[in-house]
Formats: sequence, structure tokens, C-alpha cells
Amino acid sequence: MKVITYRELEPKDRFMLLMDQAFWWPLSPAQLERLINLDIRLKNSPVGFCAVENGNLAGYVGVMDIPTRTVSGNIETVGGIWCVATNPRFAKRGICKTLMDKAHQYFQEKKYPFSFLCTSRTIIAYAIYVRMGYVEVEKVNSYSEAYKVMNEVKPEKKSETGLDQGKIFNLYQEFVKDKTGFAVRQKNFLEVLSERKKFDDKKSVLMQKGYALVSGPREVSRIMELVGSDEQTCHNLLDQVESFSPNGVIDRMITDEKLHQVYKDRGYCIEEADHGVVMVKKLAQSEFEEKYGNTFHMGMMDIF
Repeated sequence: MKVITYRELEPKDRFMLLMDQAFWWPLSPAQLERLINLDIRLKNSPVGFCAVENGNLAGYVGVMDIPTRTVSGNIETVGGIWCVATNPRFAKRGICKTLMDKAHQYFQEKKYPFSFLCTSRTIIAYAIYVRMGYVEVEKVNSYSEAYKVMNEVKPEKKSETGLDQGKIFNLYQEFVKDKTGFAVRQKNFLEVLSERKKFDDKKSVLMQKGYALVSGPREVSRIMELVGSDEQTCHNLLDQVESFSPNGVIDRMITDEKLHQVYKDRGYCIEEADHGVVMVKKLAQSEFEEKYGNTFHMGMMDIF
């Protein structure tokens, strides 16, 4: 068995099935190529490491180069593990560990201080990540969730408000100006998110002082990111979202105390725990708290 980068993998056809087997996400080579060209976190990276045996794709670990903001205001790149998948025919052979070790080696060669990944406590791989030295990011664990059942209200037709990518970027920049961590985005990040099907532009809302990026093909709307400059704007955005969400609204990651209070005022149920976690592994001498302080930020749209 040999380990090569995704860029070296030929042909790449087996990758699509591997992704579907692992995540029910049939990511085709053509789709991934579009993402590589759009997303600065992938553009100059190996994209991932592949285990290949006798022409078979035995496993894959995806890697990203992710810019973050430190307490000093500097932009520092960290590693991101965006995918871990093993071909079922090659299970229980240590392929995951081999590829993860290769990813960590790549990050260390680039002198990245940390490696991040997003996972769930309910899956088998969680224990493997813990053995590898990953720990949960407690700041992310502290985020609450909110939901509201709408009791089959008759949905109104959403007004056709276009999403201005530049305006949304500026509103986001203002929102995270005093935050560290995943508070750095490329200017066309909305285009990247759209390519990844992270939100539905037909359900999303843009106002003068805020925006709501919403997903959900069904009649329950999932708020992926809601940014408002004040409580009234948050109320106005939720008025819009609720008006075309006949069965309910869910927000799984509330990163803003102001929005948290708005949800409570509107009668949303608040939950304080989730199976999903963000984990970090130290790759150098830097301590997480020293690097990011107590203002570390990561929202649902930053999950990779």
C-alpha cells in the first residue's frame, strides 16, 4: 500500500463512491475540482492523502489550510481535517491512522500550530481522535441551540431579495471584528458556501443591518448563520424566516448572546448540548488559550 496526495490520484472515479459510503455525500471529482478552485483553504493544499493498493482507493483523509485570527490580531494558518473515510473492503487495517499521521506530518512541515476537525461523539472515530491527542474545543461546546415548532402555519411567499455577496461579507466582518479563531473569510466565501450547498439563497434573507443564511429543502428551516447589528434586526430577520417556514425553525449553533436573547424573547426552546463537536490537536508549543484567548469564534458556516 502506498500513500499519495489527492492531486496524484488517477483515476479519481472511486473517490465519489468512497465519499457516499462514508457520508452519504457523493462528491464527484468534478465537484471537488470546482471547490478546489474556489476555496482558498483547498487551493494550495494537497487536498487530501489517499491510501492506494493494487489500484484500489483504500482510504482518504482530506486536509485544509485554514486562516485564523489570533489574540494579537495576526492571521495564522492552521490545519483542518475535512474528511476521514475508509473503503469497507480495507477496514480494520489501520488505514485511518496511517493517513491521519501523514496529514499531521504535512501540517507540522508547514509549521501549523494546531489541527482541527469536526465530528460527533456518537461515532466510532471519536475515540480514535482522542487517542491521537485531539480534545474538544470547549468554547464551541458552550454554544446553545434553539428551535421553534410552527404548527403548520401557512407559509408566505418570500420576497425576492437578492443576496449581495459584498454586503454580507462586510456585515460579517463587523460581527467578528473583536473575535479570534475562525473569524477570517475570503471575500467570495458566500460563493464557496453556495457550491457546498450550505444554504438556500431562495430561503435566505438580506436586510440593511443583517442577514440570515437558511437551509432546509423541507418545511423546517435551518438557520445556518444569522447576523444582526442589533436585537431589532434579529427580530426582523426571524419574522421573515418564520413567515416561510410552515413547520418550524432550528438554529444548531448560537454564537451571539444578543441573538440568544432574541430567541428566548420569541418563545424558542433552548438546548444546551449537542453530539457534534469541534476538536483540536496541538502540533507545536503554542497553547490554544494563549493563541485565541476567550473570544474564539466558530459558526455553523465554518464547520468543514
